[in-house]
Amino acid sequence: MNKPNSIFLGAISAACFATTSLAALPPELEQIQFYNSELTPSPDCLYAHPNVDIFVGVDMCGSLGKGPGKGRIVRLRETNNDGVADEHTIFATLDNPRGLIAVGNKVYVIYTIWKDEKTFGAMHLGVLEDKNKDGKADGPPKILVSDISCKAHNQSRGADHTTNGIRMGIDGWIYVAVGDYGMHEAQGTDGTKLTLLGGGIVRVRPDGSELEVYTRGLRNIYDVAIDPFMNIYTRGNTNDGGGWNVRFIHNIQSAKYGYPMLFKNFTDEIIPALADLGGGSGTGAMFFQEPGWPEKYNNVPLMGDWGRSQVFILRLKPDGPTFTQEQEDYIGLTQFTDFVSDASGRLYLSAWAGAGFKGSAEKGHVVRIVPKGWQYQPAPRFAELADDALVNLLTSPSATIRLHTQQEILNRNACIGSAVLAIAADSTASAESRVAAIFTYAQLLGEKATSDLASLANDASVREFALRAVTDRKPHSANTPLQPLLAGLGDENPRVQVAAAVGLGRITPSVETAKSLVKNAVPPAVITIDNSAIPHDPKRARDCGCPKCHQGGPHDIPNSAIVFPHVIVQSLVNLNAIDECLSAIDGPGQNGALWALRRMHDPKTVDGLIAKLGNTSDAELKNKILTALARLY
Repeated sequence: MNKPNSIFLGAISAACFATTSLAALPPELEQIQFYNSELTPSPDCLYAHPNVDIFVGVDMCGSLGKGPGKGRIVRLRETNNDGVADEHTIFATLDNPRGLIAVGNKVYVIYTIWKDEKTFGAMHLGVLEDKNKDGKADGPPKILVSDISCKAHNQSRGADHTTNGIRMGIDGWIYVAVGDYGMHEAQGTDGTKLTLLGGGIVRVRPDGSELEVYTRGLRNIYDVAIDPFMNIYTRGNTNDGGGWNVRFIHNIQSAKYGYPMLFKNFTDEIIPALADLGGGSGTGAMFFQEPGWPEKYNNVPLMGDWGRSQVFILRLKPDGPTFTQEQEDYIGLTQFTDFVSDASGRLYLSAWAGAGFKGSAEKGHVVRIVPKGWQYQPAPRFAELADDALVNLLTSPSATIRLHTQQEILNRNACIGSAVLAIAADSTASAESRVAAIFTYAQLLGEKATSDLASLANDASVREFALRAVTDRKPHSANTPLQPLLAGLGDENPRVQVAAAVGLGRITPSVETAKSLVKNAVPPAVITIDNSAIPHDPKRARDCGCPKCHQGGPHDIPNSAIVFPHVIVQSLVNLNAIDECLSAIDGPGQNGALWALRRMHDPKTVDGLIAKLGNTSDAELKNKILTALARLY
């Protein structure tokens, strides 16, 4: 659990910690206590299975407590639609359940193993199965990713600042929120090992393969919100010494967000947050898109805060390849932890309700919220549907239904693929449905989908997602056509440009790829304020975001102009394009090339830069090269 800073804690009254009241709601909504602390004290995480089961991860260690025997996953079921759970089973007993996903007969969970009160074994991503559908896991979790945290920090502190929430995107990956303690030698089922210093997002396939970093440089995130277009949002802390506030971040694949090394002194090399939102402690996050809800509460990222006992709506406006945001209060709930929507459109929230930092066996609950006058519509029985009826559910306005439809399609024969592809190509279908179909088709056919996905890149309305899908799985990218990606670098849509730049860094390296990338690696103009180099975009004038045009700190002011060159640099580093970057020092891509070379820790880089230094009389260039060499050193 992300612990609020001491200054902010002083503003939380004792009464707030003692209360067990339900949520403070907008007048258009109503609530009921779904279950109390008898079975679900100190609830950390939630997930709704489409068969109406609600899984609750109970962690009576809280944020700073330790020891075994204080965690479990409870399966709750409401049989008469009165808003109160009337059946339950203890689905599994395990330590520190921190994130849940339930699909089919599987429940994915982040959990720990405590050997005793002092000895922490490990933290894992595992999967539980209930093949006989008795509401109890058939056995202990099968480990998909082992050691998905830093054991030494967990031993000293407990589960605070560690690996927490998990969400499944419509691209089929499981996205994992990693706190600032990072992970050391995490290992997936295919033998892939990964170390992440500091916080970020990692992702893995549902079978535990292809473990990889998605973004870096985050601090103490607890969960991720994923929208239907694969935009990912987090609510984490600022850097230690940077106010220890909350940063709201739009996470762009491959990007770095500053913590801890670039945060204050090299802010021209990061993608900044969209806002510094003041003190608090981010917890559960989700993107909400369900029919039957008031428009103003729908199609929005919802971000929770334990310290503020509040759920916020983030109002987003497109800004090139990213967004700007405005935060507004939504639902007040004491020590809020998590939320989830089910396939009928009901929203469930969990709260510690006064359990404090070390958890409690007597406090905490789950509430169910719906709009006033809301009419219950049973969720589809996905497994019982004929193929054509199932595929048609990809056009549902419900994000929850589309995701579970996709998962059921993936359980069936690939002959469904042609019907899925037809939705992807249908210009009359909603954008959300077409994106869901594109990623479903990519997963269903694997490498065989490459040609059709590349053809979809000819359609400007889905080009971004076709390019993402065709490069999404590195093992499937051997035959990825280069031309659509190279063309994407010059697309009029900045989101397509970014998708192309990221994708080019994920496929087999080529000289043509590296040259095209470095040619576009042109950072925005930079100004210096208070000894910090701040990107400045004169085209945006007063809305630029840099301190010259707008008040704020350099690490938390939206700067869409930096996104494209930033991800290009990441791709150049991934491709180890040393020769191409050294050559570009003599051309218009000089600044981007030097930026990338600062990240390439290779003797060839150092030798090449020293050679360039000896062959130029340009004082400004000499200074840039010396800066790059100093950074490498």
